[in-house]
Amino acid sequence: MNKAYLLKKNRKASLVYMAVLIVLSIIIIVKLFGLYFTNEIISFKNLVFSDIDSSFFTNIIHSVNPSVEYYLESNNKTRLDISNYNKIEALYGYNIPLISFIMNDNDYSYCTASENYPKINQTDKSFENDLEHYEHDESFFSSHTLEQQIPVANITNYTMEQLNNFSFLKSNLYTFDPSINPTQDKFPIDKFLSKDMSIDMSGDGPKVLIYHTHSQESFVDSVKGKKDDTVVGVGDELARILEEKYNIKVLHHRKEYDIINGKIDRDEAYQRIEAPLKDLIKKNPSIEVMIDIHRDGVRGNVRLVNDINGKQTAKIMFFNGLALYPVMPNKYVVDNMAFSLQMQLKANELYPNFTRKIYLRGYRYNLHLKPKSLLVEVGAQTNTVSEAMNAMEPLAKILYEVIK
Repeated sequence: MNKAYLLKKNRKASLVYMAVLIVLSIIIIVKLFGLYFTNEIISFKNLVFSDIDSSFFTNIIHSVNPSVEYYLESNNKTRLDISNYNKIEALYGYNIPLISFIMNDNDYSYCTASENYPKINQTDKSFENDLEHYEHDESFFSSHTLEQQIPVANITNYTMEQLNNFSFLKSNLYTFDPSINPTQDKFPIDKFLSKDMSIDMSGDGPKVLIYHTHSQESFVDSVKGKKDDTVVGVGDELARILEEKYNIKVLHHRKEYDIINGKIDRDEAYQRIEAPLKDLIKKNPSIEVMIDIHRDGVRGNVRLVNDINGKQTAKIMFFNGLALYPVMPNKYVVDNMAFSLQMQLKANELYPNFTRKIYLRGYRYNLHLKPKSLLVEVGAQTNTVSEAMNAMEPLAKILYEVIK
């Protein structure tokens, strides 16, 4: 009798346990759906059972997945072709990368900027090691014309009506990392444009600080171990132009923070460089502008290049951290975003197609140290050193026009 009672009791406990698991699973699914599709209501029934027009469905995917735009840029495409893919996977794949693996179908992947915050995404580290042995292939470059490069917005003059349209911003000026889903209140355009970005050019101290959180980022034809062939050399060129052509005093901090015991280690590069940067600012109170120069990582068949003044020039991308997490506050987020937006608009005015869309993530990337802090991606691992160097002339001009 006791045995029967215990079995009955255990059965009830198991049923209760299963019920709790089911309820929790439903809550998690609902929360995830709400997280990714806050503003859009999509009929799941239609997605599963109806033969939806491909063009209409593609529009839905472009609308609810901000990361699709960055994926398309990184693959020389202007529109997603879903004709050969499962609709559910196409819809969710960019926000939930493992959905493809779960459904045992094609795996979607996308490239993000290499400035990933420590312990969030370390895939670029192993990729970087592979690049150390990348051989320069001239046939690769000759087979990719300028017209085949990544498309960017060609608009150079924007109206206030356009800039205050959130959909327009997402389509033409910003790329959202899949990890974030910012709302329109994060983009007070009037504030961004009204911020005075001019600096005091008088005095003897440096006005601009150039540094490199990831000093080992190099280019396709970089000579291994040659510092001048990395982003540090690119920083040297920017400093030279700013000082010689625009008479702006520059402090270039060339120290390495992504090398530990002789090996590339970016796990805590942002933490390691923060204290030295604060010390430099304290010792040089004249510094008003901080620029962290990086280079992006893209697919091997993508070249971020344009012709500027007759020179093959690497495209650049401004990168902002929105500091969405309380443990990493940034009281200068609005200033940072105002700075990058004003730089972007000036770039579109002076050098159409020179910049990619501003990339946004949720962390802060040491941009909290100064209101006029800028993180710039110069080309990618498929660009040459000379293309990256050539990008410094237009970048210096854009910077001067914004801060003069």
